[in-house]
Amino acid sequence: MTLEYFLVDVFTKQPFSGNGLTIFPNAELLDKKLMQVLTQEMRQFESIFYQKIGLNTYRAYIFTMEEELDFAGHPILGLASQIHKTHSSEKLTNEISITLNEKTVEVTTHKKNGFYSASMNQGKPEFIGALESIRESEFLSALNLADEDKYKGLKLEIVSTGLPYLIIPVKSNSLSKVKVTVSDLEKKLSKIGAKFFYVLDIEKRRGRTWDNAGLVEDIATGSSAGPVGAYLVKNKLAEFNEEIRIWQGEFLNRKSELRIIVKGNNDTFEKVFVEGDVVEIANGKITNANNGYK
Repeated sequence: MTLEYFLVDVFTKQPFSGNGLTIFPNAELLDKKLMQVLTQEMRQFESIFYQKIGLNTYRAYIFTMEEELDFAGHPILGLASQIHKTHSSEKLTNEISITLNEKTVEVTTHKKNGFYSASMNQGKPEFIGALESIRESEFLSALNLADEDKYKGLKLEIVSTGLPYLIIPVKSNSLSKVKVTVSDLEKKLSKIGAKFFYVLDIEKRRGRTWDNAGLVEDIATGSSAGPVGAYLVKNKLAEFNEEIRIWQGEFLNRKSELRIIVKGNNDTFEKVFVEGDVVEIANGKITNANNGYK
């Protein structure tokens, strides 16, 4: 079996920056074991597999090198932009629905000069809870940080718009120190109801996160952008309905821009939109895709 694929960079309009993504059409031809193997072969932080299931509606599956995810941000934006380019290139604007394992995401894309921009509705944010001081110190230590690195007056808090993130607010000069120093971080996060963590430089609005083993730093994280935007608005560091810009990837020399708009008024949160630019950099074919992986 021969499989077509596309390679795009997300959260950038400049090729060879942003967060890379491999996109595979014809997901109906593949089982999940093969999807996992293909993701490991391409060695991107995530890959996405899709098939058309209705008018402007697609089914998608997202994999990291280790596991399948129920939701992730940059694969959704990258896929929507590639669908626009591949299937509706004559349109300036395109709207599609992408069905995942546990939710459906609405995405709008805009054709630009040499790239696309995509905006997804991540839904209403869920504020799961803030940590007590003793737990804050535990997680700061697990990430090579001390209590004095935390941004004064803010709490570590778990927020979700699809995936629950522990948001860790820090001072600007502390962001470069971050690294995972424990072997059981995933277990620690699970105990507090979080899936991943995100360290946020409050002053310069930069961020960093890794896989929970601390082996691979993520270049740009769309699934964290919604929680980060909601966190900033809740703590009066940003306003409802304003464009919030978060920067990520600079420590990997792949600077990325994530744009967020939190819809609502007063203290009522309605929806969170996450937007990023997408540029295609390659396409190709994998031959003998179903041989040798069983």
